[in-house]
Amino acid sequence: MSNEHGNLIKSPKQLIIVVFACFFVPLIIILLLMVFVNNGKRGEASETTEQLIKPVAQLNFQDASAPAAAK
Repeated sequence: MSNEHGNLIKSPKQLIIVVFACFFVPLIIILLLMVFVNNGKRGEASETTEQLIKPVAQLNFQDASAPAAAK
């Protein structure tokens, strides 16, 4: 039987490098994509954050035991 398919990782040092690379490379790619997407939205937005999150309606809370005033 021939040994065509050998192990790619031959030492513990290579194993540690591969494990860290498998964790950090996708993490770095995701962070770079987040920065890219966030920078695109910053340039186009002319509204401030306060305008974006302002309430749609105002509530008027009154005492329920007070007599109703004629409108």
